[in-house]
Amino acid sequence: MSNLLRDLRIALRSLSRRPLFTTIVILTLALGIGANTAIFSVVNGVLLRPLPYHAPENLALIWSKWTNFEKTWVSDFEYDQYKQQDRLFEDVAAWADNGNVALTGDQGPESVPSAALTSNLLPVLGVPLERGRGIAKDEDVPKGPSVVLVAYDLWKRRYGSDPALVGKNIQIDGKAFSVVGVLPRSFRLPLEFQLRTRAQLFVPLQLDPANIDGGSHSYFAVARLRPGITVPRVTRDLEALTTQWAGDPNHPVSMRFSAFAVAMNDEVNGGIKTPLVVLLASVGLLLLIACANVANLLLTRADGRVREVAVRSALGAGQGRLLRLALVESVALALAGGVVGAALAWVGVRALASGAPTSVPRAADLGVDGVVLGFTLLLSAVTGLLFGAAPAFRSSRVDLVTSLKEGGRSGSEGRSRRRGRDLLVAAEMGIAVVLVIGAGLTLRSFQNLVRLDPGFDAHNVLTLRLALPEGDYPATPELVRFYDQVGAEVKRVPGVTAAGFVRVLPLAAEIGDAGIQIEGRPIPPGEPNLSADWQVVTPGYFEAMRIPLIRGRFFDQTDTPDGLPVIAVNQTLAKEYFPGEDPLGRRIKVGGGPQAPWRTIVGLVGDTRHNGLTKPPKRAWFIPHNQFATAFGSTRRAMTLVARTSGDPRSLVPAVEQLIHRRDANLAITEIATLDDVMAIAVQEQRFLTTLMTGFGILALSLAAIGIYGVISYSVTQRTQEIGIRLALGADRWKVRRLVVQQGMAPALAGTVVGVGGAALLSQFMRTLLYGVAPLDALTYTAIPILLMAVAFAAALIPASRATRVEPVEALRHD
Repeated sequence: MSNLLRDLRIALRSLSRRPLFTTIVILTLALGIGANTAIFSVVNGVLLRPLPYHAPENLALIWSKWTNFEKTWVSDFEYDQYKQQDRLFEDVAAWADNGNVALTGDQGPESVPSAALTSNLLPVLGVPLERGRGIAKDEDVPKGPSVVLVAYDLWKRRYGSDPALVGKNIQIDGKAFSVVGVLPRSFRLPLEFQLRTRAQLFVPLQLDPANIDGGSHSYFAVARLRPGITVPRVTRDLEALTTQWAGDPNHPVSMRFSAFAVAMNDEVNGGIKTPLVVLLASVGLLLLIACANVANLLLTRADGRVREVAVRSALGAGQGRLLRLALVESVALALAGGVVGAALAWVGVRALASGAPTSVPRAADLGVDGVVLGFTLLLSAVTGLLFGAAPAFRSSRVDLVTSLKEGGRSGSEGRSRRRGRDLLVAAEMGIAVVLVIGAGLTLRSFQNLVRLDPGFDAHNVLTLRLALPEGDYPATPELVRFYDQVGAEVKRVPGVTAAGFVRVLPLAAEIGDAGIQIEGRPIPPGEPNLSADWQVVTPGYFEAMRIPLIRGRFFDQTDTPDGLPVIAVNQTLAKEYFPGEDPLGRRIKVGGGPQAPWRTIVGLVGDTRHNGLTKPPKRAWFIPHNQFATAFGSTRRAMTLVARTSGDPRSLVPAVEQLIHRRDANLAITEIATLDDVMAIAVQEQRFLTTLMTGFGILALSLAAIGIYGVISYSVTQRTQEIGIRLALGADRWKVRRLVVQQGMAPALAGTVVGVGGAALLSQFMRTLLYGVAPLDALTYTAIPILLMAVAFAAALIPASRATRVEPVEALRHD
């Protein structure tokens, strides 16, 4: 240890004498180590850190699937059946999204997200309460007590962490609910890890076993598996179980209904695992480029310290001591780079957490913790050994005769040394090619994505969400009257050119389908039922969104609750269900029961991409909001306002809020955003990946160019006498320049060829991350190598030009 400390003092003293060299090395390593640390912190926080449930590896979510729906909710009948599978599950729980509810009281109105839970959900997940208790079984029954659980964040923010809140009543949608407990800070429902917002109030689901619907799929189900039961086993057994239901009214054979299970960890992390692995591999390659650059710098420094090392050897220092001294110096540089890299990583993680897409679960909780710092320390030590091994080995094997031959006044640079540096340059170039091609593929994919036509015009559109509480608006006529009047008033606001309401805004949330009947077209036995996504809108919605009218008309004020029942359909529905026909005037029935009227198709509108930009438009129908109750018994309480403006949409927010609150001062307004913001969120994952990959690619290209420049520049310095002799003997300056450039381009070309091959192999792992571009895209694989070779040529040309400007007399004097 004493010898090691002595070597460390010597190394630090030696590095302090070369501050510029030391600073360049530390900063180069800091970039590589910092990038790796930042991405590892994301991997650690997302993939490695356990979910905040008891034994999450034994939890699985249960999903339904049928024709045109590969993954969707379960019904109350299916949930009841799954609970009876004792051989598979210890227990099964369910919950449903309750949407936003109005929380009123002394602090004023507030709209907060809510959910409805079965009483056993928290025990199944293994979540303890922060305060109070959970929902009791006798409270989770039809018409049971009005009790509520409060999220930790809401308890702290609105109620000041008051422990006395438990047992008190709070007003939700105008009704008193007794607070029975407060959930822990870390609690989230299983599907909320990828959401910016999470439910703040939780009420009993209160399913009625005696009145099972079975046809409405609106619940999420989670199961705790029995010991030894695997998720594939659960899926096989569920498939066998659901086969027995085929043919009943809610599961016709044509529906091809089935169920499957997904492990909790896969459900939460599965969608982001591949992008994170790609990013982690990218920063790993970036670190290798940094190591190659530093190794070249150390090799250069080792060549300049031949006499110093020879003197140490002559004074009795053995090869092992010299090797250890060089490695200590390398590790010291790496650790210093690690310290600076950790600081850069801390800044980078904060930026990643704030800019991460919603598909990155627990992004808000990301940080540089002990695990991440331990990773940084280990990475720094390994990095020091990695880039320091070759220079250290060379420094410890000094041959004075060879050194004099290769480094004397009349010599030029040694071939063995040049080969080592050329190999590092080739490696840098190859890795840079892989990274830049990856960046090019993601960039082209993102460009294809943002060029997609969503079916509407997102510019200059203001959106906001309203939810009318049942206590204040108990009947359908009141709901209809409110939305009709507010819609009319918003249209009169100066700067608003069109306005309307919609059930669910496109790209903001997914919507499900509903069965339909076409007049005069019975379904043959064995054929799938007709279905389509459903939307509820008010007059003015299509105009505000600029959804094109293909034929017919939009909804207007003549479409009253007592008037002709009408409906509009999109192009996809018309093509699939009315091929070669004009759908206008045809009649469709939607909704349940014999009282549902036949509706006349009055409008054919353009397709919109609702459930995602990359997903093709689906069949869809639209019903006026004021006629929805005639098909389904009641109308929609929560609707989104869409207002097209002639200027900046945000400038009209105060005016719109004011007119809404003139009608209802206690009504909470939520989800205020422009439609451009909604579009940006729809592509945020691709933008996030593209930004990082492009940044890594540019950094890799810059490091590779610096490496080439450094090697050629050093080579020119070492060969100054040789170049001077050539010029003195009459050599053409252009030929000398070409010779130097060729020396630098040869390893760059070799690295590029190898890098293209490596990119062709590695890019296959990016297939699922690309849209509209193949992993072996010809344009990318042609343009990127040309670009990198041009950069390499420029990096080699600068020192080559400097070499040919040397005067022969001055060069011959060079030592």
